[in-house]
Amino acid sequence: MAKNSGDIILRDRMQFDFDGVGDRTTLYGRIDTSAYVDTISRQGLAIKEIYFQLRQSPSTKYPNTGLFEPTAVAGGPDVAGNFQASGLKLYATSRAYENAAEVGIASPDVLCVKTFNSHCAFNNDGIGTNVNSNQWEWYGPRDLHPEGYTLVSDLLIGVASDNWQSLSGGTLEIDILMIAEPIKVTTERMNEILSQAQDL
Repeated sequence: MAKNSGDIILRDRMQFDFDGVGDRTTLYGRIDTSAYVDTISRQGLAIKEIYFQLRQSPSTKYPNTGLFEPTAVAGGPDVAGNFQASGLKLYATSRAYENAAEVGIASPDVLCVKTFNSHCAFNNDGIGTNVNSNQWEWYGPRDLHPEGYTLVSDLLIGVASDNWQSLSGGTLEIDILMIAEPIKVTTERMNEILSQAQDL
């Protein structure tokens, strides 16, 4: 969307390490919004857009560009010939969920969700070739909060993965860009937000 005169753009870059098999238990990075958010003076941010760019370090396929490898299992099925499935979830939230498996588009205080699925299986063609399929889904702030989302805290960026082998022992780098408008939050709305937070 076009940047309005009152909008601000916040940028951050985060890094998340992966274990030797491409797993990453739920981990959060934090975007500091303290320059714009203050519950005492009822200052908040109306979140309009959030964008993610994924990069990879080291990248065996893209050493010159650092592009994110969408195919998680490039080597095909495992040694027993079993179908392999990989998943990666990335989301922004003002609530720290203990497990990314709990996070979906109906989860409270989730601003956006991006998921990646990568599958690899043998093709039944008699010559043992592999079939790979990659799929991603994106639900942004306009999808999940068409009425707008008022942020009065720092923003958390959550990451988790299962079997994302192209990231085994490596680092996922995420660039985040957020477009927001500083707003004055009404007393009624601020009390509602704080009450919801206490109910967690």
